[in-house]
Amino acid sequence: MNYYTLKALEHERLFARKAKYGMKLITGMGNSNFIEKITDRFVFFKTVKSKEVIRIPREKIRKAIEYFLYRRTVTRKKLESFHKFNSFLMGMLRMIFIQVSDFAWIKRSLGKNKILRLVLKGTRFFVAGCERSPGDLEMIHQHGGRFVLFSYWNLRTDIHETWVYHVKRLGLKVLLDSGEYSMHRLRKRIEAVGNKILKLQEGSGAWFKQISDLQKLESKSVDPVRIADYAQFILRHQDVLFDSFNLDRTGDPEESMFNLNYLYERGIKAIPIWHPQSPESALEALICDDRDFDVIAIGGLLSLKDEERHNVVNSLMKKYGEHQCFHILGCSSPLIFKGHIFQCDSTGPLMGRRYKTIITENGHIKMDETYPEQKWTQERCFAYNIQNLAGLEEFRPSVQMELLIPPTLAVEAVSVF
Repeated sequence: MNYYTLKALEHERLFARKAKYGMKLITGMGNSNFIEKITDRFVFFKTVKSKEVIRIPREKIRKAIEYFLYRRTVTRKKLESFHKFNSFLMGMLRMIFIQVSDFAWIKRSLGKNKILRLVLKGTRFFVAGCERSPGDLEMIHQHGGRFVLFSYWNLRTDIHETWVYHVKRLGLKVLLDSGEYSMHRLRKRIEAVGNKILKLQEGSGAWFKQISDLQKLESKSVDPVRIADYAQFILRHQDVLFDSFNLDRTGDPEESMFNLNYLYERGIKAIPIWHPQSPESALEALICDDRDFDVIAIGGLLSLKDEERHNVVNSLMKKYGEHQCFHILGCSSPLIFKGHIFQCDSTGPLMGRRYKTIITENGHIKMDETYPEQKWTQERCFAYNIQNLAGLEEFRPSVQMELLIPPTLAVEAVSVF
């Protein structure tokens, strides 16, 4: 059994123990259902209008719970794929995760259908930047990480697709990014070098050096990410992908929407991306889109100062947080410890191995400078980051710790193979 199968079993059994005759469940449509009895195989219930007792297999309930835990959000329409009495399933999930445990909340979309969505509290974190490091993937698996973000920009050059072997072997799920940000940075670097060249004396040593740098950068831009290739890659690797982002274009919402529609027409409901550099009306259009996107990503934040970045995220959560789930791209700041951001990603955990820096709700702490007496190794810092950020998915109130306890390591180092 995988992690989410076991968790679903725990939740379902706990509900079965607590459920009593006559217990009322409020369905997704706001109607009342009443529990009649629960056996080893079935849950029996009645609606306000039904004369006969209705039964639903507990196995179907467990499957619905497992899906909810895995995706962290579910709609009544999606629950139809588990059982025709989807309103009852929604009511049961509300009972298990809101009334009993307070682990979830309800969001109602701003689209014309006003879709009701059940959403788990907490934040799912995707460790980024490990596409080419099996050793890092091993560490992520070893210390409780289950989700990673890979960039198509990097994966497309892996001819033998060894990354597929490693994520399958370790049971990791991949959130695929198009790599547009890498291309955006490359365009900016080419522009910056071009401007430098204009200010230098032609034929000088510095001029020749910049010309050489420009040629190297331009050679990388010869093969940009193409939407058709990206779509084929996604369809080919559905078995290992958790989800995929749209191929967006920073500052160009029209091209971004064209790519989003292109993917959608091929059966890929990609996560759309909005940047603060684009008008907010473009974000509102995505939120109100009839396709009712489970998640919308917020990108382009790394180019902003810390204060601006926090203001953008807090403003969006205040305006739209009750209606829409957001993914914050490239974020490992204290923002993600509040439990309001649905999911995020960052290469931040890797700072543990590189700089002995750990990520906490109070900010980034360089352990060799702040707590030198504790003698944390690079591997311990990396492991702490993985455990701490993976744990954000299990929503809990913020707890202040006076003493930092290093996570247990089975080995001091993991070799790259």
